[in-house]
Amino acid sequence: MQSKFEQLYNMYYDCVYRYIFVSVKNKWNAEDIIATVFTKIYENSDKITDVEASKNWVFKIAHNTIIDFYRKNSKVILIENFLDRGDEDFGYDDILIRDEFNGVKKIIDQLPEETKKMLYLRFYGDLKFREIAEVVNITENTVKSTISRAIKKIKKNYEYSLGGDVIEKR
Repeated sequence: MQSKFEQLYNMYYDCVYRYIFVSVKNKWNAEDIIATVFTKIYENSDKITDVEASKNWVFKIAHNTIIDFYRKNSKVILIENFLDRGDEDFGYDDILIRDEFNGVKKIIDQLPEETKKMLYLRFYGDLKFREIAEVVNITENTVKSTISRAIKKIKKNYEYSLGGDVIEKR
């Protein structure tokens, strides 16, 4: 029989890791942070009453650990900026998909930090609006409207980048 911590780890590790990875954009930092997150959870495993009901608590710990990471490492330079990563390992279709993803990613990177966090929690962390609201300490309606506006803005800006008519600057 697995402990509640083991169940929680097995249930949430992947989605928490994805959320952390897109937040810090570096594999090694993401691995350090996820280790810290689950160490904190293990140290407080006596607080786990219901594994499935602990999702918000887990993401709150991850969210706060990411904030702590940025506070401690405000001068971190991503190693990817120094590596020459050629395209020789990619086929034409892979390059097109990556280029499209990078185009959308650039648009997302221009959004306010809080909006990006909400998008990451929603699409990488797979959290519901209510759960995101609890993690970032705002109302559920604010989360819904922020994410909705962000998605519309991303779509408009992406269509514009493909030759559309108008780019929204808000």
